[in-house]
Amino acid sequence: MRWLFRALGALLILLLIAVGLVFLIPAERIAATAAQQFERLTGRHLQIDGDVSPRFWPVLGVSTGPVTIANADWSDAGPMFRAESLSIEINASALLGGEVRILGIRATRPQIVLERARDGRENWVFGGGGSGGEVSTTTPGVGRAYTLDEALMTGGTIRFVDHGTGQDVTLDTVDASLKIPDFSGPAQLAGSAVMAGQKVSLTAEAGVFSAFTEGRVVPLYVQARIGGADISFAGRGGFGPVTASGYLQADLSDLAALAALAGAAAPDLP
Repeated sequence: MRWLFRALGALLILLLIAVGLVFLIPAERIAATAAQQFERLTGRHLQIDGDVSPRFWPVLGVSTGPVTIANADWSDAGPMFRAESLSIEINASALLGGEVRILGIRATRPQIVLERARDGRENWVFGGGGSGGEVSTTTPGVGRAYTLDEALMTGGTIRFVDHGTGQDVTLDTVDASLKIPDFSGPAQLAGSAVMAGQKVSLTAEAGVFSAFTEGRVVPLYVQARIGGADISFAGRGGFGPVTASGYLQADLSDLAALAALAGAAAPDLP
């Protein structure tokens, strides 16, 4: 997971370069240049179809047609990411002052496949670690501070496959929002989806986002709702390795929704 955050930092700088090139070269060449640099950094092929529409001032940004990112070479599940369209907007005046303020990222109907191979390899690990690409801790842009007003996913699908355990989970009709108002402050995530016919929703806040991206333990709050059941956690947590300590509260009155989510029949309780 840490490699994912490192790669995103480098790709952010790649984005800024690509958007800046709109002043110098035609839009179709912007797409080709961005795709070449993306593959160099990550080892994954990026394909941008359709028109690329740049904007200059006061918002520096770009909108694309369909976008596809290739999966790991050991996967046969199709692309890791595809979306009908992608748009990114950056505060131009802040950029001239040396600050990276992302105003918005929007992906329309994205389809995301997350996989873990039998030997433990993960398809979201790209750039470094023997997976191809050149992203490392020394790559320009890695660790660069930035803020994000809001990233939106609408009408998406997320599939997680673990070939070691046989787990295969799909979230449909995913709508999600991510906000990072301060790189060294809290980040907020909110989303809803349909899983196994049940509506699920999630809200989460991770304190000290910069530390969280490095896998360190930070203040953490998570609340999930499944049908009429509600589960919340308040405490501290991190992912490198996965760890958590705090208070867990659960209202499991909607056993039918929980059982359906697990693919089982609801228990016959008084």
